[in-house]
Amino acid sequence: MSKGKKFNAWLPNFGAKGWGITIICLFFFIFNMYWNSVTNVLFGYFSEAYGWVETDMSFVITISGWISLVAIAIFGGLVRKIGAKLICTVGLIGSAVGFVLLANMNGNFGMYFAGVLVFYVFMVAYATVGVGSIGSAWFPRTRGAFMGIATIGMTLSSAALNPIILGFMGSPLGVSGWFWACAIVLAILAIVVAVFFKNNPEEAGAYPDNDRSITREQLDAEFAVLQEYKKNSPWTLGKILATPQTWCIALATGLPLLAGNGLLALLVPTLAAFGQDPLFGVVLLSSMWPVGLLGHYLIGVMDVKLGTKPTTVCVCIIAGCAGVLIFFLGGNTIACAISTALFLFGLSGSANMCMSLSSMVYGRADFEVAYPTIQVIFNILSFAGVSVMAIVASSFGYTMIPLAMAVLCFAALIPTLLIPAKQIGSQMQSQPEAGTVE
Repeated sequence: MSKGKKFNAWLPNFGAKGWGITIICLFFFIFNMYWNSVTNVLFGYFSEAYGWVETDMSFVITISGWISLVAIAIFGGLVRKIGAKLICTVGLIGSAVGFVLLANMNGNFGMYFAGVLVFYVFMVAYATVGVGSIGSAWFPRTRGAFMGIATIGMTLSSAALNPIILGFMGSPLGVSGWFWACAIVLAILAIVVAVFFKNNPEEAGAYPDNDRSITREQLDAEFAVLQEYKKNSPWTLGKILATPQTWCIALATGLPLLAGNGLLALLVPTLAAFGQDPLFGVVLLSSMWPVGLLGHYLIGVMDVKLGTKPTTVCVCIIAGCAGVLIFFLGGNTIACAISTALFLFGLSGSANMCMSLSSMVYGRADFEVAYPTIQVIFNILSFAGVSVMAIVASSFGYTMIPLAMAVLCFAALIPTLLIPAKQIGSQMQSQPEAGTVE
């Protein structure tokens, strides 16, 4: 923001076009969490209808997730050349094709594997690479507020999709109709993106961060300089990988998510190991989703008001304290409820901070090179969460999972504190000055 220009973090003024971008990205994040959410209902249905084994179905999702890391690298390499708009459009169409395969599988496990794999490979185009590039370009200084709203889609996915699927199951459309509906939604999103999206606000006649304190002529001149810089940027993939900040960002956000995803998947048996009724863990997971929603929003507010690095420190501490509470007070139902709320709050924040830290360090012009690389490392850690915590449980018992989570979250403070709170990439867009938020 220009000097003296205030930005309301509680109710962001993104402008009509900026809000349109944000809402579409919220839908992207709904699909980002799709298979993490719907397995609770679909696995039971597939087992009953087709006789499939749950471990086999889970294996397909795990393998597809790992393969999608290669897709992140590929789409990340293309985004600077062809733009986020085209990347998102291709990804949305590809994911729709994946759902078409699922809608027509009729008990064919090979078709299930193909549908899930195609979905994952193309999903990262819009829900990882595209959303990061769009967010960094449209909201270079207010990215925390943008992510705080957009990532609400992740929690909405967990809260809303399963009841909708149950509705389809009870109708003549069935599960096949559900997959067709998902394909149609993605096709509509692809059309909207292809027709209305712009890679940069300047191309849409809007302003970055909706900051209208400069003239259109000044904005166009700055944008021309920005585009010219991108053509000759010194930040290559090799330089990104050789830069300590890349690894610090990935570890600072990836370690809490590794711990959080592992505990989330194993929360019921973990609480049972402390003497809690297994149903209690199920109730907590199904009733605490509003805390996750609040976490996305409030951590976005904190990002703008406190700064990106201090907010990341807070996220690590909140998630770490949740693990400590469960470890020492796991037999107390009230303590478990409080710690689960803290845990889901902190987990929501980890999803926000990776993009925000990447933008803080590398800036708008070099974000497209840095972010996909960081996301590959980040997702390697994220996908490993269930396996790591399962190893902890088999080696030391389920009661040690919360302690392992606390250790990982507090360990993430080290790389977080090592990240300089300044840009090392292009200086085309600087950080907001003190006192420019309210």
